[in-house]
Amino acid sequence: MYLFFMISGYLFVVGLSIVFNFLFELFPINKLTKFLSPLEKTTFNKINIIIIPNILWSLIEIVILGNNKFFILGFILNVFISMCVMYVIKFGYDLIANRESNIVNVVAIFFSCFFGFFCNYICLLIGVNKQINTLYSIVGILVLIGFYFIIRLYPPKSEFFRGNIIEK
Repeated sequence: MYLFFMISGYLFVVGLSIVFNFLFELFPINKLTKFLSPLEKTTFNKINIIIIPNILWSLIEIVILGNNKFFILGFILNVFISMCVMYVIKFGYDLIANRESNIVNVVAIFFSCFFGFFCNYICLLIGVNKQINTLYSIVGILVLIGFYFIIRLYPPKSEFFRGNIIEK
């Protein structure tokens, strides 16, 4: 059952992340598209393209897997590891080739989601025998969604969240 949800989640998150990556080519720029895929080229905005699809998928799977003890830990590791792998791939290529590529962005989405969902799957397998109330998982996801929206609306004063990446 966990493997089915991880494969389904992987396909959902990859598909929606690719749509968000090419959002401005598909739809005109408005407040919603700016929120989903911001125009500012900060480091955080370039690697957070998988957070909203992961949040949406966790809201779908919390109904069935939310009573697993390590559901929230798996979700946090999924997002963190996905963002780290995406950072390494995107900025590694940018450092080597001295330019940005849409193909590299799509490859980064595939690989980062794979590693993130693999860690999530391992966490869920570890917590399978220890039952916990689903309410804790729901509250945890809502708190993480709140933190994400706070960071998006009021980014901290650091170069990672506000500084523009030097255009080449």
